[in-house]
Amino acid sequence: MKASDIIVDSHTSILLKAPFGHGKTIALGSFAIEGPIYLAYFDKKKPIELKTFFMQFGAVGRKILSNIEYDIFSSSNANEYLNKLMQLSKDCRYFAVGTDSVTNLTSAAVNWSLGFRDNKKAKDKDKMMPDFDEYKVETSLVTQALDICRTLPCHILWTAHPIPGIKIEGSGASIKVTKVNPIVTYGSKVAGIVPGNFSEIYHFTKGTDYDTTTGKSKIKYGVSFDAIGDDFAKSNIGLKGEIDITDKFFYEVWKERVKSHMQELETNEVNDKAANPTASSINPFIQLSNPTIPIITDSRKWNSEKGVYE
Repeated sequence: MKASDIIVDSHTSILLKAPFGHGKTIALGSFAIEGPIYLAYFDKKKPIELKTFFMQFGAVGRKILSNIEYDIFSSSNANEYLNKLMQLSKDCRYFAVGTDSVTNLTSAAVNWSLGFRDNKKAKDKDKMMPDFDEYKVETSLVTQALDICRTLPCHILWTAHPIPGIKIEGSGASIKVTKVNPIVTYGSKVAGIVPGNFSEIYHFTKGTDYDTTTGKSKIKYGVSFDAIGDDFAKSNIGLKGEIDITDKFFYEVWKERVKSHMQELETNEVNDKAANPTASSINPFIQLSNPTIPIITDSRKWNSEKGVYE
């Protein structure tokens, strides 16, 4: 395989992160405007927010809803989530596969593992408190899910809810307290593993837009491709800044931004070639390792015995 053959906006892996209520599930669901998607849902009893939002858009919204297939997972069937992904690895006909959210996925994995304890001799508090074995189950389930998702021929979307907390290091006069926003509820390993498995990490923002004409306020939703303070984000595609998704479909706005960015890169490449028509024939490694050998920029061959071009 050659890196030059990579299609930037095809089979992208995206981690959508923000506190609850910032529009991540709806953004994930918007991919269904392009084709069928599958959603593994851990957050609530059902993703009612999808129907509430998309029904506002008439026929288009109904099309999106009919393209979304979902299953509900919790601590009672966390293992079935992994089984579903294994099925998809053998036959995946979806445009996108999503997990909502990894935060509740990790708590479901730990609580599911607690159900296998031998509680006959355990004290009441020991029956409820997770231990090293439960954290191993959490890590194993999430890493296996990531491995499978990496092989699926479609867009991969996971959501995460950063949880405010503090990290205490040292003791006495050298104690250090740091603000942290882990995306998982229990073990620390998963919080460090998950982000590195996504080429795109977008942070969702929510604010108020005040209209001076009407004197009314409106909630404004945005998505940032760059880190904002403690809220990390990145884009390997090369997207910068922020997009406004208020009353819009995230997928359409994002797709247009990616298209615009790629056209800009192509234009820059064309302009660069026009300004440097012979640049592609120059080998910079020859110049660095053999400074006495001239750089060949035309069709002539160097005769080392005569020391001239022929």
